[in-house]
Amino acid sequence: MDERPFPHPPSNKTSITLQLRLPLVGFVLVLAAAFLLPSRVWNTLLIGLGGLFVVGYIWVRQLAAHLHGSRKLRFGWVAVGDQLEELFELRNNSAIPALWVEVIDYTTIPGYKTAVVRSIPPQQTDHWRETAVCQQRGQFSLGPWAIRSSDPFGLFQLTHFYSQTEEIIIHPPIHGQLPIPLPTGSSSGQARLRQRSWQATTNAATVRDYQHGDPLRWIHWPISAHRNSLMVREFDQDATGDIWILLDCEAAVQLGSGAQGTIEQAVLLAASLAARAVRQNRAVGLAGYGRSPQIVHTGRGEGQQWRILRALALLDAEGRTNLQTALFDLGRVARRGTAVILITPSAQPNWLPELVRLAQRGVESNVVLLDRPSFGGAESSVGLGTAVRQLGFPCQRIRQGEVGTPLETQQKRGFWEFRVSGTGKVVTVKSPTPP
Repeated sequence: MDERPFPHPPSNKTSITLQLRLPLVGFVLVLAAAFLLPSRVWNTLLIGLGGLFVVGYIWVRQLAAHLHGSRKLRFGWVAVGDQLEELFELRNNSAIPALWVEVIDYTTIPGYKTAVVRSIPPQQTDHWRETAVCQQRGQFSLGPWAIRSSDPFGLFQLTHFYSQTEEIIIHPPIHGQLPIPLPTGSSSGQARLRQRSWQATTNAATVRDYQHGDPLRWIHWPISAHRNSLMVREFDQDATGDIWILLDCEAAVQLGSGAQGTIEQAVLLAASLAARAVRQNRAVGLAGYGRSPQIVHTGRGEGQQWRILRALALLDAEGRTNLQTALFDLGRVARRGTAVILITPSAQPNWLPELVRLAQRGVESNVVLLDRPSFGGAESSVGLGTAVRQLGFPCQRIRQGEVGTPLETQQKRGFWEFRVSGTGKVVTVKSPTPP
């Protein structure tokens, strides 16, 4: 993960407001008394109060011109349980001190508060960092934010508002060991997919004319010599079928809340299964029909894994699409030889006929049932699991906490820190708890 540089000061708004009105009222009264009842006393008070306002305003004007702040997010990719870290900087380039500077942050990340008060001497810069453990997956924003200061008398208040915002997506973590095997799909080796692979595989299907950008190792030299033209091998995708991971996001069947809820357990399972599929060079896709459907078509590689993690981070459990409809919709895009991993907390069997129809079209299905009683539900998942197995589908029940909650899973891995060794080399160190 790359660190990001301090951003340039954004288009901001600077305002100076009068905070204490009582001294101003007193100044007006003394001014009136000096006109109506001329006296050295009134003149002295008038000069004192006037000087107070002049000094306070000049002080704040200097800070408005020379006091600046900036912030830097260290890591852009974070997961639940990771440590979010930002570096803050306040620069006072004026000849007067900023006796207090308050940082006001409007960040939407749950549990992340950066409200602090600092004191900055003249011609000095203050650095500090703010950290928090990411507790909830989703899309959030860092900023906007503001810094606020005042003169020594508290008469005027300076506010620098920074309108910059930065989107940050907190991804679900990945569990290394799951008691759920990946399905094989079309593993007989006889099935060939219609689309060609953009990567070399063990299945060379045919040859075609060489095109600019084709790797030289793909050239089929004997055929090229025979035809007197460069020809390259064209590869089929691996015979092992694609994998679709389908999450049941219907609001009516969900149980629990927060990290202990069924949707968070389903997301953790989906993220871990997708990561395993990518490691095995399997094509994997995701389907979740929440309030905002998240569909990621099958693909390979690390980029596909990040696309799935992003979709899982944005997935909600407020969908109105029932599992039967979701299976029907997925059946229209899943090809013969594809394997589907279905993750659901449902206890109703009304979706089983659609599962059978998928099998009749050559789509292998594997069912993962989230055990409802362990999540606080009244219905048992045992009967549904038995019915699924009797139909010939692999089925496994997962109880609450059996594979850990997202936060516990990530915290067990520890937190990475960057430290400078005695020789000046930057090294990564894992600590069990946040610093």
